[in-house]
Amino acid sequence: MTRNVAIIGAGSIAPAHIGALARRRDARVAAIVDPSVGAAEALGRQVGGAATYASVEALLKAGKPDAAHVLTPPPLHAETAIPLLEAGVDVLVEKPMAASAEECRAMANAAEASGAALAVNHNFTHHPAFIRVRNMIRSGKVGPVRRVMMRYAAPLRQMTARQFGHWMFNSPTNLLLEQAVHPLSQIDALLGGIKSVSSTPGPARRPADGIELVTDWALGVSCADGAAQLDVTLGASFPSWTLSVLCDDGVIDADIYEGRVVCRRAHGTIAPGDFALRNFKAGFSAIGDAVAGFAGFVGELSRLAPPADGFSRSITASVGAFYDALERGDHKNDGQGLRLVEACEKAARSVSLAAPKIPRTPPADARYDVAVFGGTGFIGAHLVRRLIDDGKRVAVAARNLRNLPTLFHHERVGLFRGSISDEKIVADVCGRSGAVVNLAHGGGGPSRAAIIESMVRGAETVARGASAAGADRLLYVSSSAALYLGDEDEIITRETPPDRQAEARADYACAKVKSEAAVRAAATVPFAILRPAIVVGAGGSPFHSALGAYENETHCQGWNQGRNPLPFVLVEDVASAIAAALIAPAGDIDGRAFNLVGDVRWSARRYTEELALATGRPLRFHPTSVNRLGAEEWLKWAVKKVAGRKGVRAPAVRDLKSRGMVSQFDIAAEKRILGWRPCADEQEFRKRAIFPHVESYEGGDQ
Repeated sequence: MTRNVAIIGAGSIAPAHIGALARRRDARVAAIVDPSVGAAEALGRQVGGAATYASVEALLKAGKPDAAHVLTPPPLHAETAIPLLEAGVDVLVEKPMAASAEECRAMANAAEASGAALAVNHNFTHHPAFIRVRNMIRSGKVGPVRRVMMRYAAPLRQMTARQFGHWMFNSPTNLLLEQAVHPLSQIDALLGGIKSVSSTPGPARRPADGIELVTDWALGVSCADGAAQLDVTLGASFPSWTLSVLCDDGVIDADIYEGRVVCRRAHGTIAPGDFALRNFKAGFSAIGDAVAGFAGFVGELSRLAPPADGFSRSITASVGAFYDALERGDHKNDGQGLRLVEACEKAARSVSLAAPKIPRTPPADARYDVAVFGGTGFIGAHLVRRLIDDGKRVAVAARNLRNLPTLFHHERVGLFRGSISDEKIVADVCGRSGAVVNLAHGGGGPSRAAIIESMVRGAETVARGASAAGADRLLYVSSSAALYLGDEDEIITRETPPDRQAEARADYACAKVKSEAAVRAAATVPFAILRPAIVVGAGGSPFHSALGAYENETHCQGWNQGRNPLPFVLVEDVASAIAAALIAPAGDIDGRAFNLVGDVRWSARRYTEELALATGRPLRFHPTSVNRLGAEEWLKWAVKKVAGRKGVRAPAVRDLKSRGMVSQFDIAAEKRILGWRPCADEQEFRKRAIFPHVESYEGGDQ
């Protein structure tokens, strides 16, 4: 029997589920459901032959699927899954099971009433390293389990990117549900089910004014078959997920992220020989895991084998376990999903934080001096602060308005939810405002064409909205990426045109070139284009991609030797330039482009050294050459082509040259026309660009 499966939610996790289903003969993706019809259709085209729907109701009306994967945000799990379960559809829901224990029970009741299967994708209980640990325990070679110790230190990219509107930042419970369920699911599976949890939270962190989070937890977990200690650190710069199982006759140590498992037990020899044997075996075991992991990566890259990373394999195994159980007819809700949600709720009760402020609904007749699209981002937050300080009333439009810093609750700020792809929202916000600033990225998509089209369409939509509203002026904030900066003999000025070979550039750079052209074509009001270069300062990441490729925070693979001066600019200076462009005579700026570059121009090496010195971290800049980078890119391209991958684009060598930013900037015209004075003092630059990233630093705008 081949089951027709519906994917509910076309977000970032959906491709992993679709990939897992593609490896099974007894299931096929028949439908994609998402309120964003464009997202559903884009994913449907990748699958091929899948129908698309805007809602579960529409899906069920068209015909009941055999099974459904609920991949919506956690607050929507219950309301999405219950109608499916009531209709008798077997459901696999992403972790956590739901946003509360009460919702979990409602889902379980719906499944029991209809007889439909209900399972939760706690995929890390199917991780290859964890499976090896369980098998070692079951073999009896290390004796009964006495205690489990686990350390879970995970990066939190949303916090690094200051995306505090994410659901997990709404409460301590949500943060644990989003992150801690991964290690808790393994403890639950290993020790026969969680019975109770005690928690000792770490101190509250304040990553932004008005934002309070607890990211460190020490959890004592009591289970049916033993006890465990779980230490959770969220927002870690170095990921580490280790599991140590103390047994009567040995110890099993596993590193989940690295896929390494070592078993240490006694041998029939004297102590020195016993210790030596243990170390030899541990070393050979680690070497074997390393070789197997790298071989799996090569196999995946060459398409000779399926994805070999632990996450992909765990998703495939978890999805497979769900359908294997359906095939056997013995799938039962084991209660793990409810237990984990209850454990997170209980652990979070030990913390009391101020509730996030709820954005005020702007009056219907509210008017503003300036509308800022993308105003909650890195540059946007500094711009809004500057405009408020200048006495302006500011309309801020962004995709997500939850958990915003105190700044955005100022009485002269109006908050509007929506993206620049929404013509209705854009028209409303532009119609309320005198001037319009577009800082929104507007990108995202499964392919180069989709990314470029999305960014260009967003820029064009705002330009048309500002024009239709008769705005005083429109400022489109582009990027220096729109320029070609790979010629060390060229001096970049305000007159330098965007790269004429945009198609030879990477996705983002190409999109910025085309977006600028779209703004010029669509705007019928006075407009200007501003191109910030390497923007640094409080609220942004210190590990800027303009310096090189960061495989991790401590190692930067440079775009060149890293000795040439780079066009750094403080985020406060970018905000002041935008504010100046808003009040400059329209005739001085209309149709012109301005490059925003500061007067302190450290090299990539110097910046890395300064950051390492200030933070005390072992940060390293690795010089390289364009030829080497190009050779590596061509090698990757050749492997993919030989493996038969479709749609593989030839390397953008021109883009690699431009990323080195060897061209120099002359911003005399920008200073003169805008009356702009960016930072020229090294000590002040260091204070504002580097010191905000030192944990003990309390100055500046955090």
